[in-house]
Amino acid sequence: MSSELVARLGLIAGALLVAWLVVLVLRRRSTGSSRRIDSTGLGSGIYFFSSTACPDCGSVRRQLSSALGESGYSEMSWEQQPGLFHELGIVAVPATLIVAGDGSGVLWPGKADEALATVGP
Repeated sequence: MSSELVARLGLIAGALLVAWLVVLVLRRRSTGSSRRIDSTGLGSGIYFFSSTACPDCGSVRRQLSSALGESGYSEMSWEQQPGLFHELGIVAVPATLIVAGDGSGVLWPGKADEALATVGP
């Protein structure tokens, strides 16, 4: 094998390793633990944050609709409200935000199971 071929294979292996690490970090970030938000600027209720490019948003949307009904939550789309995502620090979707009467909230990144468990039946 020539040294040029070995160098190219090394570059490809390095690029694959970096891509794998990025995927791991993004997955952990999107399914991390809940985070409290002191002031959301939103009324009390359950908010679902989504994006058209989100591969898991459809299943979370169905889960929320099944548990809460079609009108039991409000969906916020990155494409329609990027400023709100920025203000709340939402960097990954899907995410579910439960807002209390005082405007404070708890953000649940990833699947909605844990968020739904906090609101009861």
